[in-house]
Amino acid sequence: MATNHIVPFVRASVSIFRDMLDLEVRSGETEEEGDSFVSRGFTVIIGFTGGWKGRFFLDMGGETAMHVASTLTGESYSTFAEEEVLLSGAELGNIISGNAITDINNNNPGLNLRLTPPSVFTGEGLTMFNVRLSSCSVLLQTDAGPVKINVAVEEGNK
Repeated sequence: MATNHIVPFVRASVSIFRDMLDLEVRSGETEEEGDSFVSRGFTVIIGFTGGWKGRFFLDMGGETAMHVASTLTGESYSTFAEEEVLLSGAELGNIISGNAITDINNNNPGLNLRLTPPSVFTGEGLTMFNVRLSSCSVLLQTDAGPVKINVAVEEGNK
């Protein structure tokens, strides 16, 4: 998979983490993931369809997810399984993927990508297998902890 599929998602993630969450972000290198992805403990998954088919994963540890939720809501949380933490993660994933998909659609007329509703999974070491998808990731270092951005796109699509 061409690593350029992930660029709009990384750009949107860095922007949202800085502007909305007031977190400094340092971006790492893009790496090919192949057909599987291992969670750090808290993963938001949003699919997209249209000219490309695939998934966006926003992945972080539970402590990072609680920090993000606390920043968004002004509340504190004792576990990342609390409903407000899950909802905050889903909303953050929606905002990031929405910005990225808008950028992609604006630069690729006729691609007409659309998003699916987010799903949030919790549990360290959860492995997700991407059938007929190839993915790459970028690890973002934030003041709240590491956040992994992963984009899986159907092989053969550009």
